[in-house]
Amino acid sequence: MEKAEKEGGTLLFIEFTGKVKSLLEGQASDKGYSQRGADGRNELYEFIQKHVGANPHAHALGEVIYKVVRFAARGNPEDLEKAAAWLFLIRRHLGDNDGNP
Repeated sequence: MEKAEKEGGTLLFIEFTGKVKSLLEGQASDKGYSQRGADGRNELYEFIQKHVGANPHAHALGEVIYKVVRFAARGNPEDLEKAAAWLFLIRRHLGDNDGNP
């Protein structure tokens, strides 16, 4: 890999992780979250509930799935940053534990 290409990738990664850090440290209202839910039937929500169920990380996993599906539909890189932040929160919650019972 050429040096410039490698440095560009490193800078992109630093920028990406900086945005994830900002999301982790910000307030819910700053991130566009609200108390208002979706109106009507929500097939994605039903899918997540069916497949994630009572997992202790169900909310975060649902957010990751939602953000990835929304990214696929809209192509907004911010959705990937938000998914990464939720994944980090799951990993942080696991601590030194590998997640296995």
